[in-house]
Amino acid sequence: MAIVLNTNSYVETADADSYFETRIDSANWFDADDELKEQALVTATNLVDDHTWIGSAVSSSQALAWPRSGAHYFDNRLGLHVVISESEVPERVKVAVFEQALHLLNNENLLHVGAKEQRFESITVGSISLSDSNSKDDDTTFEIRPSMVMRPLKPLIHRGAAGYGRSGAIWWRAN
Repeated sequence: MAIVLNTNSYVETADADSYFETRIDSANWFDADDELKEQALVTATNLVDDHTWIGSAVSSSQALAWPRSGAHYFDNRLGLHVVISESEVPERVKVAVFEQALHLLNNENLLHVGAKEQRFESITVGSISLSDSNSKDDDTTFEIRPSMVMRPLKPLIHRGAAGYGRSGAIWWRAN
């Protein structure tokens, strides 16, 4: 599988190699062969791309969600309003793809249906009780999109949209 930049991946293997050179716990990235790295980056791009983003696609024919027009957000760390160019894929998206690709390599069979999926035998509302049907000795449940992936994306995801945070819902308390 060949990576076609901005068609099936936001980043190339060389970009990921550079990113992981300075990241701790990235040995699995360098242990993978080039074909597996490309598969991980393409799959990671598909997973990262599956959000309701701020702004709108520049073209109705583009394969991926980015680049976008009208995309801007407030960066709390910088204390600035950031406007994203219509020709740009934000660095935040690229970082999320790198992290998602490594997460896929670190967690074999992460995408298998039913693999490491948490299922409940019973749920009680009064005094709130949950009963997990996974083996008591098996604590290998993993999130498909861990916080290392979601953290850089949060400012770019349309708030209140499905997929934002845990449920995508905005809860209001009635008094």
